[in-house]
Formats: sequence, structure tokens, C-alpha cells
Amino acid sequence: MAEQTATNVKAIRGLAIWLIVFLVIGATIAWFTSIVALTRFYASEGTLLRFDNFGVKNPMITPCFWGALAYLVCLGWGGYLYSRVAQGGSAAGYRPLGIFLIACVLFGFGNVGYEWWQITHSTSGSIIGCLAQPMTSVFQSPCMYGSIMFLVSMIAAFGIARKSTPA
Repeated sequence: MAEQTATNVKAIRGLAIWLIVFLVIGATIAWFTSIVALTRFYASEGTLLRFDNFGVKNPMITPCFWGALAYLVCLGWGGYLYSRVAQGGSAAGYRPLGIFLIACVLFGFGNVGYEWWQITHSTSGSIIGCLAQPMTSVFQSPCMYGSIMFLVSMIAAFGIARKSTPA
């Protein structure tokens, strides 16, 4: 029994590390995209606090920026939970993180679906994406890859929750 528990703790730690890796990758994608968009907007408008009457959409009202903020929340939450697991403490708390990640997955893939709809209904077959460049496929969208990272993070979080639950 003790051997199985030690194996289980090792598996939980491994999954927790992978969760952090997936969240870091997703946060990097989201924040790179957001910073590029914020820089372009600032260069165009001269401020980040203009939310109306502009030619370029303010990145702070785009789904990418809000997804980047969600990544920060998940990364902080996941880091806190990992620190507890690494110190030999409880793995409790991964299920609520997984539930929050469900919302993030729905948000991300909802945006990917909306981009797909915009592309298929566009007369030119392209739209202007988050980076203010033409996009002809959702696979050119950072939202697609950020959503995939939310999905694998959610799977990892629920995997940890399942392994930490007594049989």
C-alpha cells in the first residue's frame, strides 16, 4: 500500500510539472500576442486608454488579452498547488482549477469558432486577426494554440485530481 502511495505521489508531481509547462507555453503565446497588439495599438493611437472611435481595435477589449489574464490566474493557482504538492502536502485544489480551466477552454474554443465563422462568411476569405494581420485559417490564430494549451492543462488538472482522490 505504501509503495502504491509513493508511486501515486510521484505521478501527481509529474503531472503537476506538466501542468505548469502547459500553462507557461499558453501564457507565452497569449502574452506575446497581447504585447505585440498593445505595442501596435499604442504606436497607432498614442495611448492604451482609448476604447472608442479608433481604426485599430484596442487589444485590452479583445479575447486574447482576457485569455492572457486567465493564463496568469491559472499559472499562479497551479504554481501554488504545485508548491503544496512538492512540500509533501495535499494535492487538493486541482479539481476547482480544472473547473476554471473548463471555462477557459470554452472561452478559447468559442473564440476560435467565432474566428472560423468570420473567415467562412468573409467575402475575401480572410479576416484581420489579433496581430492586426490577415488570417485565412483558424490555424493561423494564436487563439487556436492558446485554446489547445488550456485543453491539455485542463486534462492534466483533472488527472491530478483523479490520482489524488482515494480509491
